[in-house]
Amino acid sequence: MTLIVIPADARDYISQAAARGGELRATRSTTDDIFVITGVEVGPDNWRHPKAPRTYSALRQPEGHQTAGQWLGNVPCGTNVLHYNLRNRPGAQYTFDGFSDSVPLVRDPRDGALLLITHEPDIPDEWREAGVAEYAGWHVTRERVIPVDLAIEPTEIGVQRLDPQWPVRSLATMRVGVVGVGSIGGVVADNLAGYGIGALDLIDPDWFLWHNQIRHVLGPESVGRRKVDAMHAHLGYRWPETVVHRHLEDVAVQAHLMRPLFRDLDAVVCAADGIAARRVVSHLASRAGIPAVLACVLEDGAVGEILRLRPGARYGCLLCHRAALAAADGMDVEVLQERDYGTGNPHRPMTAVGPDLWLVGNLAAKATVATLLESRFGDLSHRLPGDHAVIGLRPSADRAQEPFDVVHAEQIQWGDVPAPRETCPTCTAA
Repeated sequence: MTLIVIPADARDYISQAAARGGELRATRSTTDDIFVITGVEVGPDNWRHPKAPRTYSALRQPEGHQTAGQWLGNVPCGTNVLHYNLRNRPGAQYTFDGFSDSVPLVRDPRDGALLLITHEPDIPDEWREAGVAEYAGWHVTRERVIPVDLAIEPTEIGVQRLDPQWPVRSLATMRVGVVGVGSIGGVVADNLAGYGIGALDLIDPDWFLWHNQIRHVLGPESVGRRKVDAMHAHLGYRWPETVVHRHLEDVAVQAHLMRPLFRDLDAVVCAADGIAARRVVSHLASRAGIPAVLACVLEDGAVGEILRLRPGARYGCLLCHRAALAAADGMDVEVLQERDYGTGNPHRPMTAVGPDLWLVGNLAAKATVATLLESRFGDLSHRLPGDHAVIGLRPSADRAQEPFDVVHAEQIQWGDVPAPRETCPTCTAA
């Protein structure tokens, strides 16, 4: 199946040309069987040469594989309807003589083949709704005319194309911090940008090294860079609409530098290893009056945990939640996080596989977006069933305690966060 790719510049040259038609040039990739338009004649011997942006490297074909073609504008009404009807009848084709009777300006390909693009700008609305396109592609020979698929570079290619089906405009005004951009945090940042969050603050002092890449969204090209710098480059390439701020502070050691930043955030996600960072984020978020989402894996990757901490007098902090677990003889989660994943005798073994960590990161990003949509915009269609989620990754029922007693992979067990304790140093006024 052949595909004709039309860069945005080529589309504009055709739609804005004073002439009713002209010649085309295209480069062909025999590997992928695509033709990319590289030249549009907008008047007699007046050529324009569109180029695909450098980011679309697969579309920038070598100049040597040139194919000739033709474009026709303001074609007779119904030309592109014919294309639509033929495309929906696999194997259907049209004779050249019959086609040229309907489209008299089409060039006779003689013994060769011709790529043809027809532009019909005044398509009735009911036809557009049915799927008839303004541009249509054809492969023309003297024996037959076959409809060909077209791919046209749109004016907008980012998340904004999902508006209004997705609350793009609302989320574009939000600013979210991500503390720890390792295996889970990198996925969180990537997904938040994909959801359309307007600005991200990445907070992590560490470097991206060899042992990180087996479980991270970043690859070997990032080894040796600071994680925040490498993620900044990754997000800039994948989600250029999102503004990314980088911070090399250690949130647990330099909490005093984080306080003013947290006041500028709408939410924060903590995916950093260890207890200290999570406790500091819980405290700073509570004092800043913003929700915090804490994400991690426990029991050597057997279960994942997402804890949403909401501001206000009804909801306690991380310490309040852990105290309630202890009072109910639940599992001591904090002990399990004393040592980072890594190598060597003092570290916990690196047993959690990358996709399981990404699953936790995906859900943490979703929980963050759902919280913002509900609390800031009153959008209850994304309301979560609770504030504490335990996710089965590879659970073992013989050693887990409530509420971490999930027994199936992908099982999610939801619970609540208790009210603040009267003696809590985070939840009570200083």
